Amino acid sequence: MKNNKKKSKQEKELIGNGFFKEKYKKIMEDSLYKNSIYLMISSAVMAGFGFFFWLICARLFSAEDIGLATTIISVMGLIASISVLGLNSGLIRYLPTSKDKSKNVNTCFTIVALIAIIVSCIFLLGLNKFSPRLMFIKQNIIMSFAFIFFMVIYSMNSIIESVFMAIRKAKFILVKNTIFSVLKLVIPFVFIALGIAGAFGIFSAYMSAMLIGFGVVFLILVYKFKYKPKFVFYDDVITKIGKYSFVLYLAGFIGGLTTSLMPLIITNTINPETTAYYYIAMQIVSLIFIISGATTNSLFAEGSYNQKSLKKNVQKSIWIISILLIPAILLTFLFGNFILEAFGEQYSTQGLLFLKVMALSAILVSINNIFGSVFKVKKKIWGIMTRNIIGTVVTLGLSFILIREYELMGIAYAYIIGQAVTAIAFWIMWKCGKKKDKLKKKTKEKK
Repeated sequence: MKNNKKKSKQEKELIGNGFFKEKYKKIMEDSLYKNSIYLMISSAVMAGFGFFFWLICARLFSAEDIGLATTIISVMGLIASISVLGLNSGLIRYLPTSKDKSKNVNTCFTIVALIAIIVSCIFLLGLNKFSPRLMFIKQNIIMSFAFIFFMVIYSMNSIIESVFMAIRKAKFILVKNTIFSVLKLVIPFVFIALGIAGAFGIFSAYMSAMLIGFGVVFLILVYKFKYKPKFVFYDDVITKIGKYSFVLYLAGFIGGLTTSLMPLIITNTINPETTAYYYIAMQIVSLIFIISGATTNSLFAEGSYNQKSLKKNVQKSIWIISILLIPAILLTFLFGNFILEAFGEQYSTQGLLFLKVMALSAILVSINNIFGSVFKVKKKIWGIMTRNIIGTVVTLGLSFILIREYELMGIAYAYIIGQAVTAIAFWIMWKCGKKKDKLKKKTKEKK
């Protein structure tokens, strides 16, 4: 009897192991699931290590230094969004079917680098008007050149991620971001030892880690995937993906204005300390946003390869997001206070309610991300443009109105209303599009 019991126990263990092994194999054979997982892990690694990076900075630097540093990083995001010109989305959509991939990649790298240099110089020249609190960058020639160089690297970082997304090798994005995240924890101590401190010291440590991670995967692209780098661009590449990329660029730029401008608005309207509370809370919220962002990026890449399976992939995407998003929001509500307190009591006092409202907004963000990827695959790019204009105008407009009375919570209220309005706009456009398609079918049948 004992032998039979032992045998049945072993059989159950084997069945259990076989079940999980089969499920794992099934997931890793599905490129949508596999690349979604790699992107989620990659973003989670960045956000998780980013939490510790800012925790270290909170112990080494003042809240004012952190506020100014996060403002510079947000400006960098704004400059990159201008410089990329939507070519990151264009690469994901058109690179899979391209015969000469190096030609496409070189064109995008060259254009993005040149635009980043021009925009960075314009920003520095007008710094006294754009953000007087950052004038220390312009007043030091070494800082100015370092700023321009880092803007170029950050902009090109977006392109190289799109290349790996387009070839469905998201694991190398994970490699890059892991290197960046680990080194980001070490370099601040090195910089302090070298006497490089303050807001620009934080920013330089952040970007030095990114530079190394970028360099590693760039070499992987060259040696493993036979990429031939050249500083050149081709007219036919621009002609092919230009319109699609440019409209998405405008849409992305408009949509990204909220994220890019908010630290500047808070710094100029309230103070740099409140910017620090906002930024740290948003770092935590970004962990939740990862779920839909990574999944829908993978959905976009899969749809670019094969539109016939789009509906099935949308359903799979909804399933992935649903089973991960709800627990993530609950965990934020339960442990958000403890996480914020790790940075200091003032971070929890000032940012906890803001964190909870922003966590709830992830539901609306997920809906909008799914709609956005489907619209990109279907090349309904003007729909994305319309949605981004509506969302940005509502969010920024309400932020300017509410921030003076409700401070940080005014931004949270504005953001969640903006996302709700965006979701409604997407739904209306989708329904109108379906009606048009039905009318076209009926017209063809009559003919």
